[in-house]
Amino acid sequence: MKTHFKNFIFFVAFAISSLVGNAQTIEVQGSKTHDFYPESSGFTDCYMYLKNVGTGSLRIAYEKVSVDYPAGWDVSFCDNRNCFFTFRDKDTFTALAPGEKASIKITVFPKGAADTAVVKYAVWDVNNPSVKDTLTFNIMVRWSAGAHFTCMPQQAIYPVPANRHLQVNTLGVNYIEIRSTSGQKITQYFPDAEWTRLDISELLAGSYVVLLKGQNGIRSYNFLKN
Repeated sequence: MKTHFKNFIFFVAFAISSLVGNAQTIEVQGSKTHDFYPESSGFTDCYMYLKNVGTGSLRIAYEKVSVDYPAGWDVSFCDNRNCFFTFRDKDTFTALAPGEKASIKITVFPKGAADTAVVKYAVWDVNNPSVKDTLTFNIMVRWSAGAHFTCMPQQAIYPVPANRHLQVNTLGVNYIEIRSTSGQKITQYFPDAEWTRLDISELLAGSYVVLLKGQNGIRSYNFLKN
C-alpha cells in the first residue's frame, strides 16, 4: 500500500512539473496575424509585440519560417537587441523581465513599388521549445505619396461610423487626441491598455481625426460620428 501511495505521489509531482514546464510564458499582443498597409514611398515600421507573462526572466528565440518578399524592396529586421539589413534566419532576444514587452520590427522600404509580402516567424521560450507561436506579417503596399509612417493593423479603430463609443488599438501609444477635421483639439486621453474605449457620445455628428502618439511616432485615423 505504501509503495502504491509513493508511486501515486511521484506521478502527481511529475505531472505538475510537466504542466509547469510547458506553461506558455510568451503572450502575443493582439492577433498572431497582422495586416499592414504601408505607403509606396518613404519607409514604414511594422511591429508585432510579445510580452513575458511568466514569473521569471524570459529569453525568446525566433526562426524564419517563410519569406515571400519583393526583390525590389529594401528591408531591415529588428529584434530587441539588434537590427539587420535582411531577414534574420534565427536568433534570440535580450532577456525580458516579468511583464516586459518586446517586438519584432520589419521596416519596409518599397522604393515606390506597390506590391505584397508575407513574412512568417516562429517564436518560443528558449526553456520551452515544445510550444511555439507563428507570427505572420501580411504587408500590402499601395500607391501613395508619403514620408515615414508607423504601420498598424488595418482595424486600428472600430466601429466606423461610430455612435457612442470608439474602440482604438493603443498598443505602444501613450497619448490620444481627438481633433476636428480643421485641426481643433477636442479632447485627450492617456491609455494604459492594448485597446482603449473612447466615449464619443457628446460629440456632434460629423467627421473627426484620432491622433495616436507614442515612442514610435504619430498615427492618425479619420472616423465618422453618427
